[in-house]
Amino acid sequence: MELGDPRLIRAVGWFVGAGLLCYLVATFWFGWRETIGALAALGWRALLIGAVFASTAYLWRFGRWEYSLQCLGYAVPRVRHLGIYLSGLALSATPGKIGETFRSALLLQQGVRVADSLAAFLTDRASDVLAMCLLGGGAAWFVGQPLAWAWALAFAFMLLGSWGFAYLLLHPLTDAWWNWLMLHLKWLPIKGGQEMLESWAGVWKLPRVLVFSALAMLAYGSQALVFAWFCDVTGVGLLVADCVLIFVQATLFGAATMLPGGLGAMEAALVFQLIEHGVGDALAVSLAISIRLVTLWLGMSLGGVSLLSLGAGLRVQE
Repeated sequence: MELGDPRLIRAVGWFVGAGLLCYLVATFWFGWRETIGALAALGWRALLIGAVFASTAYLWRFGRWEYSLQCLGYAVPRVRHLGIYLSGLALSATPGKIGETFRSALLLQQGVRVADSLAAFLTDRASDVLAMCLLGGGAAWFVGQPLAWAWALAFAFMLLGSWGFAYLLLHPLTDAWWNWLMLHLKWLPIKGGQEMLESWAGVWKLPRVLVFSALAMLAYGSQALVFAWFCDVTGVGLLVADCVLIFVQATLFGAATMLPGGLGAMEAALVFQLIEHGVGDALAVSLAISIRLVTLWLGMSLGGVSLLSLGAGLRVQE
């Protein structure tokens, strides 16, 4: 069975759908008191409005993804492409969101090389980190955090470091290094890795990097603002900048743990920081669950529906 085989895509779609259902059932079964408390603290109307606004993040991310592939010379039909992009969200609850690389299988049928779609994935992850540094730095400066300069330093270091690495990857002298690796590490897919990294390096250029980072800031910023609004609705009394900083730091902590989707880690980081700001334990837990419902779980639900729809469409074509 090949990577882009419709049967494989349908099988993954059903597997993801079943797994997502199990996740949701487990969330309500083992933490139903906290889940119900989160819904009651905000109300269905606030959760619905928050979910709609938080969902705009996926449009910003799709715009970044599409721009990456356009830089590589591809023009996938937009509606079809959006469905493929959303399908990848079904597997976002994986370490480093590595499961989203399943888009490569879906894009093969659109003529996109695996190396190029993986290069777009690397662009996504790298610009995510840069965007979080900018968001965190801005929020930290606004609230007067003493180490606000560290965010700017981290951004500059990663921006210049990644740009320098991309420059070296495309330098003619690097060919000798790749040849040495292929000669001595024959059991590894060195050639595929070279193609992927060189495709990424071709995209990762100024001022494109700033555009990618700006789109990522809009995506994560919209979700951080939803979190701030949830805090305001429940009468927490925190500044918007405080809420944004809490959200950014929790997101980075969840990613650093390499747990699937940061499950448990990000929620714990949100609760800990809220309690540090004087929020009650029960309300802190409710806010953490609420923002995860309208970000991670909503995204995975949209991805699962989209993936199953694509699988059904492929079955009709057959």
